[in-house]
Amino acid sequence: MKRINIFKTFAILLVGSLFVVACEKSEGAIDLPEKENQEEGFTSTTGNNDSVTEDTSDALSPVLQMQYDASMSREEVEASFDLAVAKYIKENGKADKSTEWYYKVQTYTGTQSHNDTDGSVWARVNFLTDRGHRHLSWMKLDHAWPYNDHEGGWGTYLFKSPIQNPSIGWLEAESATLALGGTDGWYVRYFDIHVYTSDQTATASGGTHIISDPEVWLDNSTSSGWDYYSTGNVGYGRLNF
Repeated sequence: MKRINIFKTFAILLVGSLFVVACEKSEGAIDLPEKENQEEGFTSTTGNNDSVTEDTSDALSPVLQMQYDASMSREEVEASFDLAVAKYIKENGKADKSTEWYYKVQTYTGTQSHNDTDGSVWARVNFLTDRGHRHLSWMKLDHAWPYNDHEGGWGTYLFKSPIQNPSIGWLEAESATLALGGTDGWYVRYFDIHVYTSDQTATASGGTHIISDPEVWLDNSTSSGWDYYSTGNVGYGRLNF
């Protein structure tokens, strides 16, 4: 009989302890859903969020743009886009003077949750020439059917500078800026600028480039704000006309 009473006592204690644990769990921390299922919050890591941009009424649009899969390397993307650009240049004729130049812009969007954006994306490149600095207009990198280039992977663009008077003898890419408008955050891994001899419509030699790996979140807390990333003066090389 004594042994039975001991078993009864043990059983009561065990049930009581399970009840206490259950109560503590219900009143304590709640299991959170996986991060990928959470709504996107404010993500900017630049310190430049909610800025005001300059006038963009004269913004440039790309004359050619293409999208490439995230699995492709920089080299593979450049090789493929070079072919498309060569075809475009061939079909649009040649010029004799260096009053304008073509340059390429490449971005790479991360492929993790919420890395993509439907916000307005702009870019700007600053050049140094033998006739002084050329701060070109903002460039639109927004979606254009059938491209969806801010959804993970590569967005590639070909731009033509406004006509320069008088013509220049050489140019160097100095720095570039990437900007996002609105509250739909964007994770940018790569941001490159290329000016190649083969892309020009006037006789040229050499080349100039900006290669950057931002690895930053662009985002704003207001729909009218702009966040931006600047490469700094990291450009190299010179294109001679």
